[in-house]
Amino acid sequence: MSNKLLSIKNLELSFKMYEGTLNVLKKINLDLEKGEKVALVGESGSGKSVTTKLILGLLNQKNVFKNGNIIFKDRELINLSQREFKKIRGNNISIIFQDPIAALNPVFKIKEQFFEVNCNGGKISKKDSFDKACEALLKVSIRDPERVMESYPFQLSGGMAQRVVITMAMINNPDLLLADEPSTALDVTVQNQALDLMDDLTKVTNTAVLLITHNMGVVRRFAEKVYVIYRGVIVEEGTKSQVFKNPGHPYTEALLQSIPKLNGNRIPIHNDNAPDYAEIPKFTHPK
Repeated sequence: MSNKLLSIKNLELSFKMYEGTLNVLKKINLDLEKGEKVALVGESGSGKSVTTKLILGLLNQKNVFKNGNIIFKDRELINLSQREFKKIRGNNISIIFQDPIAALNPVFKIKEQFFEVNCNGGKISKKDSFDKACEALLKVSIRDPERVMESYPFQLSGGMAQRVVITMAMINNPDLLLADEPSTALDVTVQNQALDLMDDLTKVTNTAVLLITHNMGVVRRFAEKVYVIYRGVIVEEGTKSQVFKNPGHPYTEALLQSIPKLNGNRIPIHNDNAPDYAEIPKFTHPK
């Protein structure tokens, strides 16, 4: 029996805009097995986040054109109805967004937001939802879960809000967790705590993780396999060891050189700009 959980094959995405057709993704191929931690890494505008939105079925505007296959647990997702996607989101596939405070609704208490998430798993009373969430928050080292549950998002620190968001994403034991720059808005200490928490929770549940990031330090810290995306094209893939020890593409080398050094050496400046998808330059994929 195959352990393959997610398989993206020849995925293409374009937007019809006033400036012309923007070809954002071109022939993306990516595989992720059960319990595996995979990083999709690239600079801002390279196509990372739109890939996660396609996996979740969040790009359905009339000006969006998509082609290829997104197969999750042997099920094609690319043209799945929104009714079917609602059954998958939060249950089989969850997501952690970049800014934990912005990811939470500011006008509802944390307990009400947990209730909405818990309802995805089936009918549940508000009391049972409260108790289930408190138990889950205790497991992520929140010592006063009742106070947190009665709080509004603005009353939580960034680190506390990130623990809440991670717990919400994991509470229904999803098969796949999409982590879209989950530590960018946090300071370094809290960032490491968040990654440790994700690592611990996913090991217990055997949840696979697709980590979206531009930070190669985070990739080294967390991922097992790496895909490097540049201007909508996967330019390199391999195990973490292969990519870090023997990068095969100049862009991967530039990303590795961007990791801050403790010896005081200057970081090389990459003079390229974020891609203009209306005028993509010709690109030769390395053999």
